[in-house]
Amino acid sequence: MARTLSPGERPLDWVGSAKKDFLVFPAPVKDEMGNALGLAQFGGTHPSAKPWKGQGPGVFELVESHDGNAYRAVYTVRFKEVVYVLHAFQKKSPTGVKTAASGRRRSTSSWWSGDCGSRNRITRIVMAKRKTEAAKPADTTIIRGSGNVFADLGFADAEERQTKLRLAYAINSVVERQRLTQAAAAGKLGINQPKVSALANYKLDGFSVERLMTFLTALDQDVEIVIREKPRSRAGGRISVVAA
Repeated sequence: MARTLSPGERPLDWVGSAKKDFLVFPAPVKDEMGNALGLAQFGGTHPSAKPWKGQGPGVFELVESHDGNAYRAVYTVRFKEVVYVLHAFQKKSPTGVKTAASGRRRSTSSWWSGDCGSRNRITRIVMAKRKTEAAKPADTTIIRGSGNVFADLGFADAEERQTKLRLAYAINSVVERQRLTQAAAAGKLGINQPKVSALANYKLDGFSVERLMTFLTALDQDVEIVIREKPRSRAGGRISVVAA
C-alpha cells in the first residue's frame, strides 16, 4: 500500500523495466542512488545527479562505481506531480558504457516524443493519474511506487532511511540558507568538517535520527514530534518528517 505523502513531497514511479533492473544492483549502489531518488521526491537534487545530455531540463543521470562496474540510473522531475525513474543499467567496460548509454538515450528520447507516439499522447499516458499499467506498451509501462523509494528497493529499514534523508535535507537547506561555510557549520553542529561534508553528500550511515534532530536545533530550528493514532485504513504506524 502506498503511504500518504507529506506536503511538497512527490510520489516516485518506475517506467518499463527500471525497477526490476534497479533491484539487481549491489546494496551499496542502491543505497547511494536511493538517497538521490528520495531527495528528488522532496524537491532536492543530490550532488551526484547530473543533467543527462540531449534530453533538456529536468532529466538527470546517476552514476555509481562498485567492484569495477559502473551502474547508471536516469530519472526525470519534469512533471510537477511525480518523479519518474526512466532507466537503470550496468556497464562493465568503457566501450559497453558508450554503446548502451547511447541506445538508452535514444530510447528515452522516443519515450518523450518519438516512436512511442506524439509527445501529447505520451504526456497523457504518464499524467493520467497513473490509473492504468498493464495495457501500456513495455517502454511506457508505469509501475507505481510505494511512496518510499527505500521500500521499493527492498530495504528492511526503509522508514528510518527516509526519515534520516528528510532530516539531512532540512539540515543542508538551513546551512545553505544561512550561507554557512563548512567550517562555520562544523562549529555550530559540534562536528568536524569531514562529517559536514558527509552530511552535504548524504552519507548518513554514521548519523542517527536523534543526532540529526539535534543538529537542526543547533541551527536554531525547532523540531516538533507529534504522536497520534493511525487511521484504521492503514495496517501499521509510520514515521514521517515534514519541514515547515
